[in-house]
Amino acid sequence: MSVQVKRRREAASFLSTYVGAVGELLVDTTAWRVQVHDGATAGGHPVALLSEVPSLQNAPGVGVNTSFDVTNKLAVKSSAVLFDNIGHGVQFKVNKSAGTDTASLLYQTGYSGRAEMGLCGDDNFHLKTSADGSTWIDGIVQRTLSIQNSGDVNDSSSGAGLDHDYSLAFSIPPNFLRAGRTIRVSAHYRVTVGSAPPLLTHKIKLGSVIVGQTGGYTPNPGETNVQAAVSWLIQAIADPSGASGIECALSSIPSGVGSATNTSVTPMPVLVPTNGALALEISTLWASAGTGVNQIKLSQLIIEALN
Repeated sequence: MSVQVKRRREAASFLSTYVGAVGELLVDTTAWRVQVHDGATAGGHPVALLSEVPSLQNAPGVGVNTSFDVTNKLAVKSSAVLFDNIGHGVQFKVNKSAGTDTASLLYQTGYSGRAEMGLCGDDNFHLKTSADGSTWIDGIVQRTLSIQNSGDVNDSSSGAGLDHDYSLAFSIPPNFLRAGRTIRVSAHYRVTVGSAPPLLTHKIKLGSVIVGQTGGYTPNPGETNVQAAVSWLIQAIADPSGASGIECALSSIPSGVGSATNTSVTPMPVLVPTNGALALEISTLWASAGTGVNQIKLSQLIIEALN
């Protein structure tokens, strides 16, 4: 035989002034909610309906042991905060809307910033500090886009008279070369030359377009595995488009292997489509086969954004 348990039921007009015994439960038949009484409070303590409990989905904010505000939608006041795993790794994401916005972690004393790390006003990783929360000093700005090692060899006996496009290359993202942005390209070579080496030319290309080129020079004869480096500065002088102006300067020339011209012989500016992905390639050209073994290997390619 089933047993029914019924609680005392009254209208809200009555319950609003009713003082129940400690622990007494009454049912409000107007709002259909339960009232819990403490023996002293008129109307007791109405229990919220499920429909009145706020959902955390699309909530305007959450405050844990403190209050959230219009800026800090999630506010936590605690001696520690734990983000734990559920059996795998844990990833904390900080996403910003545009490249000129900031996505960072800010460390404060008395709500005044003292250290900050993240993408601060651009897409480079910054680690900076401040003594007063207003003047900031960048300690680290990570601008290296790519470091690649162990490329291939241009041998004059098989590639004379032809551009040798090295396998080490970099794809510049669409719209990355906006007006004023400069990148530095450093090519590290290992050079071996015979008794009568041919003229050697260094080139840098964006897509199929040569944007920088040294004058031809003759490496010092009889060198074996000599280290050399050539650096280029590429600057966008217009915002991205299908034909944007690019200027390229030769910032360092090979030393110890000959005397290359210290200026690029390519007329400036050069127009390239910066609104799409651009393959950045390094090339060398032996003018002829020459005498003996003449080889130049691209050992390392470093791409850096300077701003």
